[in-house]
Amino acid sequence: MGDDRTEFDCFVREHAQAVRRYALSLTRDPWTADDVLQETFLRAWKYWPTFRGTSTREAWVIRICRNVAFDLLASRVAHVTLDEERICDDRVARLDSSLLSLDVVGEMMQLGLEHREVVFLVDVLEYDYETTAEILEIPVGTVRSRVHRARALLRNSIEQWNEKTA
Repeated sequence: MGDDRTEFDCFVREHAQAVRRYALSLTRDPWTADDVLQETFLRAWKYWPTFRGTSTREAWVIRICRNVAFDLLASRVAHVTLDEERICDDRVARLDSSLLSLDVVGEMMQLGLEHREVVFLVDVLEYDYETTAEILEIPVGTVRSRVHRARALLRNSIEQWNEKTA
């Protein structure tokens, strides 16, 4: 038990930031992302001894995070006004500004979930296509096409934004 606890503690310290950033990309709300982060590691600890090793532990915990986020979001009734959504997007942009420019983060948060998810996993968390496919439980080819489409949408959106502000 002691070795599991030490191993788990090290794992949490190593991966908590990536898990929280991923939760934030899914939920678009810092408070909800914190709830998802906590529940993710509670579930990970609960199932730590039963990990089968068919994937990396990192991919496993990111998949748990995804499931927790979707479970939590599905259970909540979301009545978000545009202004509240803009405030939330601003918080996300500030939190991730060290990773990406505010413009890119803002535009990325406007993508649909399936595109936002893959571009976040590949371009922000820097997972390879195979790991991303494993996390999302989709074929690698689907990951590749979604990343390509998401990057094209981002490029187009940023070009339009630049034209408006020029």
